[in-house]
Amino acid sequence: MSEPSWPGLPEEITSRSLAVRDLELHILEAGDRTAPLVLLLHGFPELSYSWRNIIAPLSRQGYRVVAPDGRGYGRTKPNIPGGDYRPVAFEEDLHPYRMLNLAHDVIALVAALGYTSVAVVIGHDFGSTLAGYCAVARPDLFRSVVLMSAPFTGAPALPFATDSAPDAPAALPVRPWLLDRLVDAGLAQLDPPRKHYTHYFSGPSANAEMTEPPQGLHAFLRAYFHMKSADWEGNDPQPLPVPPTAEGLARLPHYYVMPRDASMADVVREGAPSAEEVQTKSARWLPNDVLGVYVSEYGRTGFQGGLNKYRGMINESTAEELSLFSGKKVEIPAMYLSGKKDWGVFQQPGALEKMRTEVFTRMAEEDVVLIDGAGHWVQQEQPQEVVKHIQRFIAKSI
Repeated sequence: MSEPSWPGLPEEITSRSLAVRDLELHILEAGDRTAPLVLLLHGFPELSYSWRNIIAPLSRQGYRVVAPDGRGYGRTKPNIPGGDYRPVAFEEDLHPYRMLNLAHDVIALVAALGYTSVAVVIGHDFGSTLAGYCAVARPDLFRSVVLMSAPFTGAPALPFATDSAPDAPAALPVRPWLLDRLVDAGLAQLDPPRKHYTHYFSGPSANAEMTEPPQGLHAFLRAYFHMKSADWEGNDPQPLPVPPTAEGLARLPHYYVMPRDASMADVVREGAPSAEEVQTKSARWLPNDVLGVYVSEYGRTGFQGGLNKYRGMINESTAEELSLFSGKKVEIPAMYLSGKKDWGVFQQPGALEKMRTEVFTRMAEEDVVLIDGAGHWVQQEQPQEVVKHIQRFIAKSI
């Protein structure tokens, strides 16, 4: 496959692939290869290309900046004889997409680049959770961490009992997969009934319904990006009740808590921008030629590689594996950054406060930043503000 010629990439950004574990990992990079390393981990449905406005400005500050296409995404492919870019299938074997394996990918990439430390690992959306686990597992390797959009609440808890009540049964483990199942059962009882998007994403129909939507892939992605951005007037993020209830979660937009019988293509059709909105709003940060990159890449690969990661999130054995780090605090400098119009800040009730007070010991108040004029795609909607805050954070942290 030829090297990409994508719009909006500054000349100093280069593209290449390198062998990392069982992958031929595609990266975008810029900066002196001897400079301190900055890693950028994208979310869903994004690519290394989502950092196109961040890579070069950070590299100009004296860093080597690398953004990979994650496992199952974009131009990353299996590093095996006959490995190619065929779409990932809906497979029962989730091992490659389990969180610790994904963190292993990141750590192996650092070694493949010739580094023994990382100045900062920055993750957005699903990449935020991945960056958080990288920091939990290897604080010796990652010197600081930036979480974007999705607050990181640490590893699942283990069952816990006290000596004061030795005969009492152990408390129920607080595991994301269990919480999701209980909440999803409650959502199904609402009128009208709902479902959580993670359950839709982890099901067998999501990939086909998103890759070949009735409105076409370009229109689907245009509406999906629009509806989760600051451009959509329906976004009014606010804290939700703790502990989470089905009624409380039902206040989330339909792209998070969906009508029970709807596909994601149905949901985003509700919030599709008009032609005028595309010209006056979306064109500022996601013009048609840039959107065309996502359409081309996901049209070629499908979405299943990314969706498998959601399958892994609600898998019982994954939670059991991650509980190895139960109760572990993150003691490296940390920053949280999101858009003020991003429901991702609050979609998990109580997560923001737990992240600040229980998980990270070195997350200063000034380093919890919500940026005006941005929704979920903050590094695409307001890249200059994102770069400014990341530069300030790195300068004081390393």
